[in-house]
Amino acid sequence: MRRAERTIGNMISDRKALSVKIEGNDAVITFEGGDTPVVGDAQVLLDAAGKLVGVDLGGAGLDRVAIMVGAHESVSRAEPARVSVSGGVVRVANGRALVT
Repeated sequence: MRRAERTIGNMISDRKALSVKIEGNDAVITFEGGDTPVVGDAQVLLDAAGKLVGVDLGGAGLDRVAIMVGAHESVSRAEPARVSVSGGVVRVANGRALVT
């Protein structure tokens, strides 16, 4: 694999979260427009206290999208997550504890 291909493979397109709310046990995040991202092996991006900083929707190459609630610099770790995307809304299953 050439250097440029490795770089593109590691790039993530960011979308800014507009709001985060709780519905039942799920965290529901609305985000800035654009096409509905493809969901791959999604993971939540957490800070050192285990609170939500963003959601990496997975995908490959230039299709990889992260919805950011906070700053990249705050990300301490990532954990697998069950997410669904519809329009400009991401639902993180059982994400309530990550927000409250």
